[in-house]
Amino acid sequence: MLGNTEENQGLDVFELLEFLSNSTRRKILGLLAEEDLYSFQLSRLLDVSPRIIAKYLAELENIGIVSMVERVSDKGPTRKYAKLNQSFSLIIDVGQNTFNVNYFPTSEVVQKLSKEKSKKQQELKIQISKELADIRDCVKEKIIDVQKLDSQRKIFVQEINESYIRFNEIVEKTVYDYYDRDIIRNIFKISLNKPENKVSLTELANRTRIWRGDLGNRLERLANETEFVKCEKDRRGEVWYSI
Repeated sequence: MLGNTEENQGLDVFELLEFLSNSTRRKILGLLAEEDLYSFQLSRLLDVSPRIIAKYLAELENIGIVSMVERVSDKGPTRKYAKLNQSFSLIIDVGQNTFNVNYFPTSEVVQKLSKEKSKKQQELKIQISKELADIRDCVKEKIIDVQKLDSQRKIFVQEINESYIRFNEIVEKTVYDYYDRDIIRNIFKISLNKPENKVSLTELANRTRIWRGDLGNRLERLANETEFVKCEKDRRGEVWYSI
């Protein structure tokens, strides 16, 4: 199943991006967003061989975006329809020292309501008309809300990027070795997600793939040479760094 952050245990968002890089797969999702369709319909609409369509539907079903459902047809044999069962957003941030791709599930795909036959056809038409008006108004309202959120996000991301630029300017003025600057940037970025704004030597060594002893010696030198690299040792002997 799909996940919503880098820490998710499900499908990696970069794998999802790779999956959606194929235009035929994207077109399949676009058609299924409108209505449930069976394989031959998709093949005819997209002018793609049934074998390819079946392969892509199996992949979509495997990652949990699509389900295959058998339905009895009044005009022919029972068919397997593809239907969406996931609704999600992909958000990509690219900027100074920033590259984030996040998957956010929004909701289960709403099942189509079965329309019961009614003796009072006019009442049914009025009810449907009202429901469509409610759906239209709801969608318009939520579109406006999403646009407002997007505007706020744009401002926030811009402010984050500007802060990173200021941080880099300070580091580049005071630290002359590229690898030292890279380590300092890693301390800063990792510590942002920590409650106490500090990162352990162990985690930093794993993240930078530098041997712990070499990294500790380099950080000790940086702490002595700069005023913004701070280090402390806890009772267990673990060393922690902060900016």
